[in-house]
Amino acid sequence: MKVCPLLLVAVFAVGCDHRSETTPQTATEAAQQAGAIKTSTDPAVNPNAAVMADFKARVDKYAELHKDLAKGAATQKDNRTPEQIEAQKAALVAKVQAARAGAKQGDIFAPETRPVFRRLLAPELKGEDGRDAKAVMKDDAPAAGTVSFKVNAKYPEDQPKPTMPANLLLNLPKLPEPLEYRVVGQHLLLIDSASDLIVDYILNVITT
Repeated sequence: MKVCPLLLVAVFAVGCDHRSETTPQTATEAAQQAGAIKTSTDPAVNPNAAVMADFKARVDKYAELHKDLAKGAATQKDNRTPEQIEAQKAALVAKVQAARAGAKQGDIFAPETRPVFRRLLAPELKGEDGRDAKAVMKDDAPAAGTVSFKVNAKYPEDQPKPTMPANLLLNLPKLPEPLEYRVVGQHLLLIDSASDLIVDYILNVITT
């Protein structure tokens, strides 16, 4: 019996698709997928979608404000001297602080957001992975009492910013530039990396 070449191609293609569908995920891929679900703004997959959508709207609004303010004397240019870099950063800091003169804790991390963030981080701070994450953050932590937990305050330039372990970042919503997460002590900071200003914070997200 002759077999049609097209039929062979079709069978091979189906076999390839089946193998690709059943290829096991790596641990990293599984963690990324789980994190994406936990931080999704789609109510069909995430019961906290409304909170995540609100948080995304707030950080996006800040990113737009930063973009508008980072112009003129605050424009970040190439081929700058150290003196120009400092002058441009100082100009940006002044503009952001003026624009957010009335900013307070909770403007970005709304009250409804804080317990959700604590729940997202709690599982990642337990067991062996949790011990490793805490050790990473402790290794390059700033000196005790040097960071002022105050919105619109400068993060001290002479102090390190603790590394955010990958397992924590995977379980938090992605941020637009120039925002970044940092954990100092037991507290989660939201920092503008271009100006080193503290945008908002959540107290006591890390349990010892």
